[in-house]
Amino acid sequence: LKKKITEIEEYSNDVDVILFNVDSKSATDSKMNKDAIKDVFMKVFNDYLGYCGSMPFLAEFERKLDMDGVYDQFKDKFAEINGAPWIKVREDFYFIQDEIIEAVTSLGIMSESEAKNWAENAQNTYNLSIDKFAEYVRKYCESKGKNHHVLFLVDEIGQYIADDSKLMLNLQTVTEDL
Repeated sequence: LKKKITEIEEYSNDVDVILFNVDSKSATDSKMNKDAIKDVFMKVFNDYLGYCGSMPFLAEFERKLDMDGVYDQFKDKFAEINGAPWIKVREDFYFIQDEIIEAVTSLGIMSESEAKNWAENAQNTYNLSIDKFAEYVRKYCESKGKNHHVLFLVDEIGQYIADDSKLMLNLQTVTEDL
């Protein structure tokens, strides 16, 4: 497999290869979710881009800041306020909300009321469709140049899906939309 990846990378400089074992990247209870495959793909894609893979609503926040060109400023301001780098403590979201709110308000990214509302509701209002996931990948590829590709290599997908038709349909839809 590593030989094939090397061949693909040598063939084109415009390919990002994301190799992962689906079971090791999925949440413990994810097989119960009909969107489990899409969720795992989004997690590994977020991780690959440097966003918070384990908390997709937080990754969406990071993506928005990045698209607006203020993500680096936010990380610097957060570190100044909190004393620790954003990347190291972001998964402690529920314990650092005040510092997040202070950082975004002091930079003028959000008003205080908007920031508090976001912090209180972000997880509950987060929603990701397969179509939206595919759109994120498309926008990423477009940002890298005309002929850029992302190659997802998924290990152990057959064992993960087994005979679950919902997971198979989820994989088929992800593949088709990509």
